[in-house]
Formats: sequence, structure tokens, C-alpha cells
Amino acid sequence: MKRDPMVFCIYSNSHISDNDSNEEHIFPLTLGGSNAFTIQVSKISNTRSNRELDEKLKSCLFLATNRKKHDARGHKNKAITPPKAKITVGTDKSVVFKFDENGLLQLYSHLRAKSLTSDDLKGQRVTIGICQERSLRLKFTAKVALASGYFVYGDAFIANTETSELRALMHYGGELHDEVLINNIVSTGWYWPKPVGDGDAEMHSIFERINDMFGCSFVAIITSAVPDKIIIVVGVLGHLTGVISCPANCDAFPRTGDYDLGHVVALGDRQLKRMSFRSCLKELDGLSNNCF
Repeated sequence: MKRDPMVFCIYSNSHISDNDSNEEHIFPLTLGGSNAFTIQVSKISNTRSNRELDEKLKSCLFLATNRKKHDARGHKNKAITPPKAKITVGTDKSVVFKFDENGLLQLYSHLRAKSLTSDDLKGQRVTIGICQERSLRLKFTAKVALASGYFVYGDAFIANTETSELRALMHYGGELHDEVLINNIVSTGWYWPKPVGDGDAEMHSIFERINDMFGCSFVAIITSAVPDKIIIVVGVLGHLTGVISCPANCDAFPRTGDYDLGHVVALGDRQLKRMSFRSCLKELDGLSNNCF
């Protein structure tokens, strides 16, 4: 089928020629994505998001064991490798992370040619140096919010959501960082290491249960919790990654069938599963259908 010669790029809020676009995995394969969950974006935007977000997140320590568990390989089918870190145990600087036979991370000493046990670590000073951007989970959540909102609702998402705020969060600290937009953002949310506020604790516990229920990468787009806010919940390979509440005219979004209360996309075994948010809530044992 012949494609439209002009493609809208949600990441840059502009139209580009078909020749300048390519397919962007909303969740990259290395983070539990699917070939069925993609949008067209500019080649430049795709490269930038991969460099500034996807590649950095896949190397994070907190995702290592779940990437191994899910065998979340990329296009080149390279085996999952342990994250790199500067590790010292006592005076031994040859220590690295290594997966054991169960896919769990262990400390391995090249000097001693063995995995270190608890007895080996007793009385030893252990230092682990890992470089991780504090805002990375927030930025990735904003990226998924933008792309999945467009995937699910199309032009209605662009017309009725403050996508400029999601874009500003996605580009925070990066090549397209916009200090003016950042200073004027009214969107709220949660991302590690920012704590969950008392007023959001009950709703957040529901999100945690949804994350545990799926145990895979997913996004929930909720349109009926707050009249003037759309809430986007993102989990990566079984880890609840971030929640963003963004200004929107939720009355403009469909509210029936597969869009009742919102919409959910889950990617277990790289298969695309879609349902209404109400159906998602019904799958949670003991949770009332009238929570929202």
C-alpha cells in the first residue's frame, strides 16, 4: 500500500517527507517492544531518541535481570550482557557483574576467577560506580506517552493534549532541551527516585498492581480519572517506570468499547494485547469497577 508522501512526526510536531521517515518502536525490542507497536517518525528523531533514551535505559542496572529473563534482544539478536560498572571489593578492582545460571546478577572476580559469595564480601569495603541519569525514567515515560497516545488516538491526541509538555520532558537535558518550556510545565507525575505524594498513593498502588499483573512492558492511557488531565502509566519489562498526568481535554476522546475509561497496550512475549482500561481493572482481583 502506497504511503502518504508526508508523515507527521509526534516527537518534533512537524510534517516530514516519507523519504525522511522510518519506523520507531515505541518500546524498543531491547526493552520488551513489539514490531506491532510502532509509529512513523523522522529518521533524525528516531536516532536521537535511541541515543538519548533507549540505549541508556537498556543499560540500567535495575533492568538487567528482567532483560535477561525476557531475553529482550534487539534487531541484531545479540545476547543480553550484564551492565558495566566500576566495582571494587577490598583492593580487588577486577570485579564485574556476571549472570549466573538462573539469570541473576552476581559479582565476579577475574583476579580470583570465581563468583564472590557472601563470605567473600564479609568485612570488605564494596563500592559500585554506576552512571545513571536521574531523569531518564521520566524522559522515557514522556516519549512512550507521546508515541502511544498518537498510536491509540491519532490526531485527536495531538489536538486535545498538551503534547508540547510531553515533548519538553522527553527532550529534558538533551539536544533539544527547552528551558522555557521546562520552567512552565504544569504536568505532574511520578518517576524514580521522586517519591509518590500522599495524595497519589492510592492510585499509584493500583498502577503497581497493574504492572505486576502484566509483568511485561505496557502503557496505560487513562482518560476518565481527572476531567482535564490524561494520565499515562508506563512499565518496562515488569518495572513500573513512570506516571505522567498531562493537561488534556479528555471529553474529546472516545469513551466506549475498547476505550472505556482509557486504553491499555501490553506487550507480553512481544505480542500486542489491547484492552480498555475498565477491562484492565476488571482483571485485577478484588478491584472495584468503579474506582474512577
